[in-house]
Amino acid sequence: MEQLAKETVAIWGDSLAKGVVWNSARQRHGYSKTTAADVAAEILGIRIVNRSRFGCTAPEGMQLLERDVADGIACDAALIEFGGNDCNFNWAEISDRPEEAHLPATPPEQYLASMRNMVRRLCQKGIRPVLMTLPPIDAERYFRFLVGDKLNEKNILRWLGDVHHIYRYQEMYSLLVEKVAREFQIRLLDLRQRCLAKNGFLKEMICEDGLHLTEEGQVFVGEQIADLVLREEERDAV
Repeated sequence: MEQLAKETVAIWGDSLAKGVVWNSARQRHGYSKTTAADVAAEILGIRIVNRSRFGCTAPEGMQLLERDVADGIACDAALIEFGGNDCNFNWAEISDRPEEAHLPATPPEQYLASMRNMVRRLCQKGIRPVLMTLPPIDAERYFRFLVGDKLNEKNILRWLGDVHHIYRYQEMYSLLVEKVAREFQIRLLDLRQRCLAKNGFLKEMICEDGLHLTEEGQVFVGEQIADLVLREEERDAV
C-alpha cells in the first residue's frame, strides 16, 4: 500500500492550488488564509511543497516543473493541477471581433501534450504523479464578471452561443485530465464529482468571479482531497 503519511508532496498548479480568492470589498484577487492544500496536508500528515502560480497554464507549469526537477526538488509524490487558465479565452478580442475564430489559452491537444509530458518527467525521476479533476465553475456569474462594464456582452454571447458553453468547455479539460490518468494508469482524485454532489457548492463555495473558491470552499476542497486519498489507500490495501 502506498502511504502518503510523512511524505513530501509537491504541487504544480494554478490559482486553485495556490489558494486564490476574490476579495469583493477590495475588488481584486487575494489569498485565502487557509488553503485547500494546507487542510489536506494536515489531515494526511504530509509535507507540502507548493509550486503553484496564479494564472499558470499547463505549458507554463511544464517549464516550471522541468526547472524544479533539474534543480533537484525533493518529493515523493506530486499533484498536477492545471486547466482553469488553459481553457480560458481572450474575451476582449472576442468582444471586439466576434465574427472571427478564437483559440483558448492552451488548445486541447497542446494541453494534453503538456500534461502527458509532466507525468512522464515525474515518472522518470521516480516521483509518483497524481492528477485531479477540475472543480466546476459558475458560468453565469463568470460571464457577468468577465463582461463587467467594459466588454460587449452581445458580441461575446453571439460568439459563445450560450453562456453555459463556458461551463461545458471547462468540463472538457477536466475530462482530458481523466484521459491522461487512464493512459498512464496513475492515481486520479475525482474532485469534480465531490463538488457537484455537494448541495449548494456553486452558490456558497465559489467566489463572485464564478471561478475561484471561497474561504469555505478552500476548506471543503481540502477535506475532499484528503478523503479521496484515504479512500484510494484503503482500496489499495484490499
